[in-house]
Amino acid sequence: MTAAVCTMSLHKAHPIEVKCVISGTTKRLFHVVLMPLEAADEDHLRVSCKEWLFGLPRGGLRYYLNSPENRICFREDICRMYARGEFILAPTYKTYLDTMDFIAHAGVKNRLETDRSPSTSLASPEGLYRYVFIPYTAAARALQEEFKMQPQTLEDLNGGIFPLDGKPCKAGSDQFPVLEVHAHPFSVCTLAFKVFMARSTPLTSQWHAISAKITSHWIGTPIHAPQWFIDQPKFGEDDLELSPSEATGYCPFLPEGVVIIDRKRVDQVGDDQNEPYGQKVGLWVNRVDPDAPDPNAPFPDAGDSSAAPLRTRAPLQRQRSPLKLRRSSRLHAKACPYAPPSPARCAPPLSPPRRAVSALRYRDLLSDPPAWAKRNGRFPTPKFTSNDWAYFCYSVSLNAPPTTDDTPTGRDTAMRPRIAQSIVVAPLHALMQP
Repeated sequence: MTAAVCTMSLHKAHPIEVKCVISGTTKRLFHVVLMPLEAADEDHLRVSCKEWLFGLPRGGLRYYLNSPENRICFREDICRMYARGEFILAPTYKTYLDTMDFIAHAGVKNRLETDRSPSTSLASPEGLYRYVFIPYTAAARALQEEFKMQPQTLEDLNGGIFPLDGKPCKAGSDQFPVLEVHAHPFSVCTLAFKVFMARSTPLTSQWHAISAKITSHWIGTPIHAPQWFIDQPKFGEDDLELSPSEATGYCPFLPEGVVIIDRKRVDQVGDDQNEPYGQKVGLWVNRVDPDAPDPNAPFPDAGDSSAAPLRTRAPLQRQRSPLKLRRSSRLHAKACPYAPPSPARCAPPLSPPRRAVSALRYRDLLSDPPAWAKRNGRFPTPKFTSNDWAYFCYSVSLNAPPTTDDTPTGRDTAMRPRIAQSIVVAPLHALMQP
């Protein structure tokens, strides 16, 4: 039941100052586990009963068993004496009464199935609990004389009245000193009840009885936890216990069928999953207007009168504001106390983008220059195309038809196609140079 621990690591993990509760030393400390760690592996009904009584969440018993409330730190020799049962720590009468009062008024007994109010846990306001030091050997009694332990107070003895039967306590009950320990009474009574079974005397049987009374709430005829508490999900242990859906998010190697989803399985919102895809395409085709204009048709020329006019949407009739229909100017001034805002200052319009279809047709830039050349503005603009750059830098067209040497043209018209042919294969940053 003993195990050596490192003082530095205990101090980091323990929120309370770690020292021997009898000698006060902080070196070569050993600790005793009061309630065995195997208690968390018992039947789920017993475990749920302890968690419900201790005020723990479902699955929190394992954390409690590894907490400082389930351990007592001693000096090495004192710890071995406590493990051998040479002395016992048992709750004082006052600690016993406080524990029983908590069990009676915390709502853990006879809880209705419909009552889902949160449960509470027994805790001391000072963080310390008072226990009676009961020695059985001469070495243990020497500790009492060596470290001058504090005696029991009248409150610890409940005024000299034994709390179970209301009779005066036995003579000599005040000879045992008191220790203040951080360990929880439920854990201390668990170990005390086991040791009292082998080392009880007529005088110490009083503390044997009160320890047995406390442990009887989860041993023998335990308190039954409500079913809704038993069915609650448990806390995992350091994210090691995961549901199958959560575990897939941490698995680095998943089956291909889990990661890669077939496109046929991805449905849009409102689609009928049972309808074949061939029928969906047929229904979509039937809804297309056969007289609708071809969206991929080239744009008609400006001078082509035979081209069908494009369908334009009728302008919307703007409704007049009801405020303008008011006869009273006073009401109108109340409704519109502020003048209309001035129009925002707009930046100069950018050059119009070149249409892809019309850009493939050759145009004489000398007689029909681009639209941006007819306006006063800042050039070049961010939307300049390759043709715009060629005309801006060299006054040529990139899609001009090639000419031969025997073509009867002037010097300027003969040079422009050659320049244009060289510009086509040049990179764009070369065109951007003036």
